[in-house]
Amino acid sequence: MIFTVDKSAFEKAVTPVSIIASSKAAESSMGGIFLEAKGGILTLYCYDIEKGIKTTVEADIEKEGKIIADNQIVPIIHSLPDGDVRVTVDDNYIMRITSGDADFQILGRSGDSYPAMPEVKGYSSFRLSRRQFKNMISKTIFAVSNDDTKPILKGSLFSVNSENITISAIDGFRVAVRSEQSESENSELDIRFIMPGRAQQNLLRLMDDSDEDIICELSNKHIIFTLDNLFILIRLLEGDFPDYTKYVPQPDSTAVVDRVSLIASLERVALINDKLKASARLQFANDQLKISCETDKGKINDLLPVYMEGDPIEVNFNQNYLIDALKACDNDKVLMRIASKGRGLVIVPRDEDKKDEASYLQLVMPVRSR
Repeated sequence: MIFTVDKSAFEKAVTPVSIIASSKAAESSMGGIFLEAKGGILTLYCYDIEKGIKTTVEADIEKEGKIIADNQIVPIIHSLPDGDVRVTVDDNYIMRITSGDADFQILGRSGDSYPAMPEVKGYSSFRLSRRQFKNMISKTIFAVSNDDTKPILKGSLFSVNSENITISAIDGFRVAVRSEQSESENSELDIRFIMPGRAQQNLLRLMDDSDEDIICELSNKHIIFTLDNLFILIRLLEGDFPDYTKYVPQPDSTAVVDRVSLIASLERVALINDKLKASARLQFANDQLKISCETDKGKINDLLPVYMEGDPIEVNFNQNYLIDALKACDNDKVLMRIASKGRGLVIVPRDEDKKDEASYLQLVMPVRSR
């Protein structure tokens, strides 16, 4: 295989493919980046049954062929000077990459055994801006579970209709829900699917913060994303996702609190409380929130003003779970709905922002005191 390609175009194509390739492949034979030079087009893709990505770039092809390149090709291409890059592959699958005075040789593998990426067609589609999609994923993905015993919770539920798009994630300790307006012109649009958290992490790395659209197409077992010249295929999780509303308790007390101040206080607690199962004590009373913690490293007491309604209440929380939830909120002040008897704490926009009430919801379950 011999081809010549513009360095910047080659780098723009190979970098996003490498993001998928760097994820753990389902089979070792699927590792690496597949390159095929044919008909004036260089095709690059990676596929591992759970997810795949494909893109193309124009190239001057002297000899057609295919190879599986290691991910180390990405920093090599990045290091080359601007201009043309010439790639030759010999019978032993040694790739020689030259540009200017730079001359690299790396070992590849035969592309003959690499599985073809399936041709999947969707039955329903929608689109939204990359900025909006990236924001919604980044503010819910922290609540996706890593527990292999509950595989359905290792993804997020996406619910999309003509009015709203909602993402919800549950890991057994937290619930994160984000809802924003849909710009779909299809009045009959009404779909639900469960996307793996690992695939969402990949999407976050692939998407920029622009207002350009990402096109989403749903098939029976996959979701297909198209952005720029990238074709991204993700296998969906199958099963029944829990209804998060069943876990949202009726509050015994409520408190409006400054979000940034509370995060700062909880981060101070984290300085002496770094154990996963350790907790911070939150005491709500008389328009004050007292936060305290004592560990073998020391102790801390902090006090924040709040606006309370309801009876005084005390509960223990993992401060890191609360920090994650608060950082996923937008408002300067948030409304905390506190339930007694270990039923959790819900964070929503403050009451006077009624129009934003459905935009997000965070539920954090308490730590049992010992």
